Amino acid sequence: MPKEIFIGDSDGYRRGGSVVIKNDNGETMSHGGFNILESVYCGKYVPTLTIGGIGTQPEYRRRGLVREVMSSIFDVAHENGVYVSMLHPFSFEYYRKFGYEKIADHRILEFPITKLDFTPRCSNLYRIDSQKRVEDAVKVYNAFAKDRNIMFRRYNDSYLKKVGDKSGSTHIWYDENGEPASYITLSVENYYCINRMASINLNVYEMCFTTKESLLALFGFMRMFEGENDTVKIHNCAMSPEIELMLRGYTHTSYKLIPDLMARVIDVKGMLEANEYPKEQGHFRIKINDFLDYTSGVWEVEYIDGEGEARKLPDEAPYEMELDMPAFTQLIYGYEACDARIASFMHNVKINGDCSDFFRAFPKRYNGLFEHF
Repeated sequence: MPKEIFIGDSDGYRRGGSVVIKNDNGETMSHGGFNILESVYCGKYVPTLTIGGIGTQPEYRRRGLVREVMSSIFDVAHENGVYVSMLHPFSFEYYRKFGYEKIADHRILEFPITKLDFTPRCSNLYRIDSQKRVEDAVKVYNAFAKDRNIMFRRYNDSYLKKVGDKSGSTHIWYDENGEPASYITLSVENYYCINRMASINLNVYEMCFTTKESLLALFGFMRMFEGENDTVKIHNCAMSPEIELMLRGYTHTSYKLIPDLMARVIDVKGMLEANEYPKEQGHFRIKINDFLDYTSGVWEVEYIDGEGEARKLPDEAPYEMELDMPAFTQLIYGYEACDARIASFMHNVKINGDCSDFFRAFPKRYNGLFEHF
């Protein structure tokens, strides 16, 4: 079967491509698209493969074509130094067989706008309507994102413009020194009822902030919509525990979690060495089971002073924990706070010894992403 693999040139922040499998008549049977970007992991940017548009024509399904597409994409990723791959799944079960597992949820908060009365109204935000303010907003975003796993690096206004065009307007706040410190993307949702506009939601799509003061300014700006909107709906704050801690009106707030991103590691050594380790010395050995030769096997890590060194050992080397790629990916991203007892309940995880150094190295972390790809 003819197979076409296309890899385009980088446009400054991503490199895109596709894999297409055709029949002998040149008709497309199966296809998949991908981009190579940079995402945050433990305060560092790591090369990241995002996958989308995977599909097979109905008459060609159940022939292993998607597996062939995915294998080709993984080969491209490995050859281009990618550390990890991510996707938004239509089925978590389906992509688990390719080594993916959930690492982030889409978290939605909804509460009465009157519950923002803990902070004064703030009107000194400015609509992003110039290239300078776009650059300032991207600066705020990258400062906000650096300590939150998964967030993509933004180089220019492309992401910000996309969000603004799709969802509403973006306003930026400057601190007392004139430095850009936070921004918010929001829109008013209401409907016409008899003789007036009735409130539905003040929808908030992005909140990026660098200090407590800058976050309070965003809440204060939301208060400027009192009288126009009764309810605030913050659409994605999985990566921002500060928002919920600031609100505190728990009985008046509804919480909704939607399973969102899956990931799988492509470069085990790269991801293990990108981790931010504890200051104290530690050591662990794990065995990873995967269908990719270059990720499976026994891996050893020694760490001290926040840095770790990883190496692959012979297959017969002893180890403290055995796990498959989905479990490994979920654990190193800190999707949940785990120790050996909790991890032993996970699928395809076997504890063979003292794993305390491993779990100390991979605590609960806050993961999330504004973009959908």
